This record gives sequence, structure tokens and C-alpha cells, in this order.
Amino acid sequence: MRHRPPGLSLVEVLVSFGVLAVAILGLLGCMPAAARVQKVSTMSSQALYQAEQKLDDLLHQNQRLSGVAQVDYPYSDASLRRRWWGESVDGHPNLQLVQVEVTWVEGVRSHQSVLRSYLIP
Repeated sequence: MRHRPPGLSLVEVLVSFGVLAVAILGLLGCMPAAARVQKVSTMSSQALYQAEQKLDDLLHQNQRLSGVAQVDYPYSDASLRRRWWGESVDGHPNLQLVQVEVTWVEGVRSHQSVLRSYLIP
């Protein structure tokens, strides 16, 4: 019986490096997708924050809103578009549905966050 010296053979080391390389390449392939998801998540959070801010302002003004949508761009680069309007509620003449919609474009896809609340002016 032949005695083998301790340690790994060259073939075992090469196979290990091959397996490691395949694993690393697989993980690197996920990075662009993860970056896209992170950007959409960031923009979604910013849109929701801007919608909350506008809705809060409108509710504190405590005035009836026009049914015609008003528009502004909260950031100077126009990356987010914010629209808001009021709608009458059938059967409740003093109640108004207030809606704030924030939209943005990511690549070729359009995204949207909408908040709704009721107002009794």
C-alpha cells in the first residue's frame, strides 16, 4: 500500500477553483438585477414620501379641491410628477375624496403611487 503525502492534489485544487469561479460568476450575474430593484425601491419610497407630504398639506388647508388635477414636480430634475384633485362623494355633500398620485419613469416602465383620503371642509 502506497502512502500519500498530506494535502490536496493539483486536480482537487483546480476543481475547487472551478466550482468557486462558477459560483462567483452566478452571483455577479445577479448584481444588475439587484441594482435595478434597489433603484425602483428608492424611487418608490421617495414617491410615497412626496405623496404623503402633499396629502398632509391638502388636509391641513381644509379646503375643497377642484375636480381638475393640479400638477407639480417636487424635484428640480422632474424625476417625479405629482398630481392631486378632489372628487365629490355620492350621497355625502360635505365629504370629498382627495387623491394624490405620484408617477415616475424607470427605464421604459412607468410607476405610480396613489394615496387617497377623505376631507370634510
